[in-house]
Amino acid sequence: MIHPRSCRRRRSLRIRVRAPLAVLFILCFALALDGVGLVRISLLCAVLHESGHVLMFRWQWGYWPDLQISPGGICLRLRGVPLTPQREFLLAAAGPLCNLLASCAVLGGMELTGACSYLGYWFASVNLLVGGMNLLPLPGLDGARMLRAFRYW
Repeated sequence: MIHPRSCRRRRSLRIRVRAPLAVLFILCFALALDGVGLVRISLLCAVLHESGHVLMFRWQWGYWPDLQISPGGICLRLRGVPLTPQREFLLAAAGPLCNLLASCAVLGGMELTGACSYLGYWFASVNLLVGGMNLLPLPGLDGARMLRAFRYW
């Protein structure tokens, strides 16, 4: 059975912001206190992580998903989307995989060119932390979704 939502083709993502004032306050406060740029690198790594999920969703279903930004982070809105265990596993694994690939690309690029920098090491390290943390089998993280999907596979 084809889900009615899957027939609709959107040209762009729809982004919904929950508690926009709280999100704006947290971002402004964190960026104002960020003297070394760790918050900016972390935000970039989080966006890379979610872009992995978004691209996997687009590849599997053929249309762009809805995103939700809240004080707790960025997440895909999957209500009404039919998920087989295989699709859920691939969708959950895409975010950490994107972080791992970004980290390997930066470290490999620095090794090949000999142009090592603290910024590159920070970026690679934070990507490994974001991807690794999301692999933990805790509720709400990608690891729990992957484990659940693998059990029902």
